[in-house]
Amino acid sequence: MIITITMNPSMDFAYSIDHFQLGKMNRFVDPTQSVGGKGINAGRTAALSGSKVLLTGYLAGEFGKMVKNYLVREDLCSLDMLETNGKTRKAITIMHDNNTHTEIVESGPEISDVQTKELLNRISRKCKEDSVDLICISGSINSCNEHVYLDMLTYIRENISKTIPVFMDVSQQQLISLLKSKTYKPTFIKPNTHELGEILNKDISSKEEALKELEHPLFDGIEYIMISCGEEGALCKVGADYYDITIPTIPIINTTGSGDASVGGFAHAVVNDFSVEDTLKYSMACGMSNAQHGEVGKIDPNKVQEFCSQIQVKKLVTRYTQNAY
Repeated sequence: MIITITMNPSMDFAYSIDHFQLGKMNRFVDPTQSVGGKGINAGRTAALSGSKVLLTGYLAGEFGKMVKNYLVREDLCSLDMLETNGKTRKAITIMHDNNTHTEIVESGPEISDVQTKELLNRISRKCKEDSVDLICISGSINSCNEHVYLDMLTYIRENISKTIPVFMDVSQQQLISLLKSKTYKPTFIKPNTHELGEILNKDISSKEEALKELEHPLFDGIEYIMISCGEEGALCKVGADYYDITIPTIPIINTTGSGDASVGGFAHAVVNDFSVEDTLKYSMACGMSNAQHGEVGKIDPNKVQEFCSQIQVKKLVTRYTQNAY
């Protein structure tokens, strides 16, 4: 079983318009509504791929009830969501002007360290009751603790398992805290090129530049590092090996959640012992399939298999050299 942790779920509303006029009235048709939050999206994808998935995290207020009702009706995953004060956030995506996406995202309810410990204790009990193959922690958290995700990883390693894969799709200071850790590192991270640049405080705009930076000591000890490169595909470091992943051009409806779908596909592939090449293809194909849906975290397994046959994975024979490309 895969457990996904989403500390800040959302109710997502996706609006489409040919041209968005800033400062003026913009009229839309009804939005596509779906439940969001990176861990939920990843869990959905893994479940649609055939994995058994448990969704955990915190929900609050009327929108929290709406999120829970949506997930119950979907009936894709088991649920163990805790309640907290405040209100679960709304996230609005406006798709306009030749596939430009403008996002309006609320901060969500604040989660204390005590609540984080409560959730981890429940997960620990669940791991003793059932066979858990992988834990995935994804997305933001509204917390005053800038290293709360490192604290969560430390708890998992010291109280649940030293070896269970822990995927962490997080960003900004929370990710930097994980990378600077002298004790524990996540099994998997997935920054995009922009986020990679934020981590290293430099501008990274190409695969060539991103590949070179994967040699940085901050990334030592992480088994899987996937760098999303948009239409260029992705780079992935697996142990000491490097891979260049090229994807075909496809029609796109909404790219929101595609990175999360890639994480869910990667998790499914790992727990089902796919080869490295097939894991990378399956992960990217899930992200591509998600981009063809209005709802987030949704894939069509038939399209995923079709895309897998079109994705190219090239193993880069040596560590970074100027002649890798």
